[in-house]
Amino acid sequence: MDGEPSKTPNRGRWQRWAFAAVPAVGLLELGAHLVQTNSVAPDGDWNAARDCVASQARPEDLVAFAPRWADPLGRQHFGTALATLEREARADETRFPRAFEVSIRGAHLAVFDGWRRAGEQRFGRVTVTTWENPAPAQVLDDLVSMVDPQHLRVVRGEGECTFTHGAVQSGNLGFGPAVPGDRFTCPGGAFVGASVVADLDYYPHRCIYAPPPGGNAPLRLRFQGVRFGRTLHGHHALYVEAERDRKGAPVTITFRVDDSTLGSVVHHDGDGWKPFEFDTSALAGQTGELVAEIASPSGDRRMYCFEADTR
Repeated sequence: MDGEPSKTPNRGRWQRWAFAAVPAVGLLELGAHLVQTNSVAPDGDWNAARDCVASQARPEDLVAFAPRWADPLGRQHFGTALATLEREARADETRFPRAFEVSIRGAHLAVFDGWRRAGEQRFGRVTVTTWENPAPAQVLDDLVSMVDPQHLRVVRGEGECTFTHGAVQSGNLGFGPAVPGDRFTCPGGAFVGASVVADLDYYPHRCIYAPPPGGNAPLRLRFQGVRFGRTLHGHHALYVEAERDRKGAPVTITFRVDDSTLGSVVHHDGDGWKPFEFDTSALAGQTGELVAEIASPSGDRRMYCFEADTR
């Protein structure tokens, strides 16, 4: 049409240079590959850091990896002797008097911001920083370690749960927390036992798996011979696949001693690994029974887990 500019020349110029896009993309990918490969910490660096930590770490110390996504690498190189279940699936960092932060790429865990830096050693691309906790918690009794027939009695609804020894059971995503070999087996097939639950951030936590039956039938855990301090400190959550959609019923845990209620806290879907703490100063220095009662309006996919200790 007369007077309308032709678009053919512009299209021709693009077509002539289109071939350059292929090698350009290839060069970008090659550059990214070089950056990735050159930033990877060699096995020798990891192994040197491991030997350093192994020579200094005490059983009560924490060994942690930064950034958090490097945790599988840390477990692979450090092994289960250093990357223990108690360290990897910790409730929090408050009870550890000292921590060895093993980091790559300059990463740092914010939980140590209030701790005192006691030393730093570099092993190539891996850095080991030693942190000292200015006020480590003095734990008297850890309820997770008391899940056995000598310290615990479990009643689910009206039925007594019996302590059994069996095989550990686990499965793929959606299976839920692993079923421990030593556990309390309850009427209807439910169980109560020490397991590991992944929270909403997929961080593992060692805790007492205690799913409520729902309705008016609570689950009661009666811990015997508990030494009380000034506080009862703990956390609770549901298995990530059970609470991430935020559709489930709330779960309430209530702690009692004799006829007195120490406190109660509610977990709503989406809360994740939620902390709680109750004052027990009136019981400090005493030993007795501590009852944990877990209830929910519905038992549907209430894969609930909690941990608590006296301090």
